[in-house]
Amino acid sequence: MVEFFDGLWQKITEMGVEHNVDPILFAILYFGSIPPYMGSMFWAVQNHRKNRSVSLPVISTLFFFILPALYVAIFGRNVAWWVYLIIAFLIIYGTYSVRVKLKEKFEETDSEN
Repeated sequence: MVEFFDGLWQKITEMGVEHNVDPILFAILYFGSIPPYMGSMFWAVQNHRKNRSVSLPVISTLFFFILPALYVAIFGRNVAWWVYLIIAFLIIYGTYSVRVKLKEKFEETDSEN
């Protein structure tokens, strides 16, 4: 079992070097962007409750949602075309997903008032 994970890590690091993407940094960005993403969602709901603009919190939410993919898109080299297609899909899906989640939260806060 150890050999399997050792081989997997070897393959991941080789791909990282080949594509100029640090797998550890990617993982940090992936997992590290979750708390700011959730915080931005909370910030948007709070601004909506207070009748303030939600533009900046929504932009922040989308940014943290796509941050790891953005890292690959900007710094990646020799990346396959389908990776960029996935990144585009993530941006489209992220925009839709954030919109739906925030709309639900906004409706909940409107019904509470």
